[in-house]
Amino acid sequence: MIRRFVLSAAAATAAVLTIGGVVSAHIDPDPAEAQAGSRLTVGFTVEHGCEGSPTVQLDMRLPEGVTDPITEPIDGWDGSIETVDGEVIVTFAGGPLADDVEGTFSVTMTLPPTPETTIYFPFVQRCEVGEIRWIGIPTEPGEELDEPAPAMALIGPVATVPTTAPVTDPTEPEAIAPETSEADATETTEAPTTTDASPETSAAPATSEPLSTGIDEDGDPRTGTIMFIVSIAAVLGLGAFVIYRSRQARANSSPDAT
Repeated sequence: MIRRFVLSAAAATAAVLTIGGVVSAHIDPDPAEAQAGSRLTVGFTVEHGCEGSPTVQLDMRLPEGVTDPITEPIDGWDGSIETVDGEVIVTFAGGPLADDVEGTFSVTMTLPPTPETTIYFPFVQRCEVGEIRWIGIPTEPGEELDEPAPAMALIGPVATVPTTAPVTDPTEPEAIAPETSEADATETTEAPTTTDASPETSAAPATSEPLSTGIDEDGDPRTGTIMFIVSIAAVLGLGAFVIYRSRQARANSSPDAT
């Protein structure tokens, strides 16, 4: 009886250790829960290799609805993204990552705008010898799988991701405005010409020498007035002198003067 008890205890312990090993081997995304429609960086931690063989490559399929993925740099590894048969595949290649060393591989992405759902990231862990296919997706809640795909729960409300201006590749030429033909340019740029029916504009009559306005070059009207008065005075003075000389001449020529 004691022997049976010992054997049962050992079996139970082995079962617990086995279950614990399976659970601990699960690869959960970090975070395991996120707001639907949000943009964030998700980390996937590989805890071990393939039965002692180091890891050299990870191939992960992104869930439907995930957009704008970007691989985050990790020393010794090259990240790439490609679309194969309509599915987006993220690949990390390099290493090797030793069997007893953990490694976290991160991808920045925009999550689907579907709250209250669970999305899965199935991927294949490739080692120098062998591989582990973390692709199991449960068909019903609570189903236990040996190699389950990383799962993330999406919660609401749906996040509003701010829109940004598209990034312009500096090597691409700037957008050029549509070319305008020479005929169009002539129509739009040249001023319209006047037809014969339009009234002719008479040219201003040519003017002769300007009439005297009594304003000198400096624009002072008093100068002209003074010159006019001086001229009159000169004429009157000359007239008076002539009359005076005429009278004097008559007086000298009269008999009484002798």
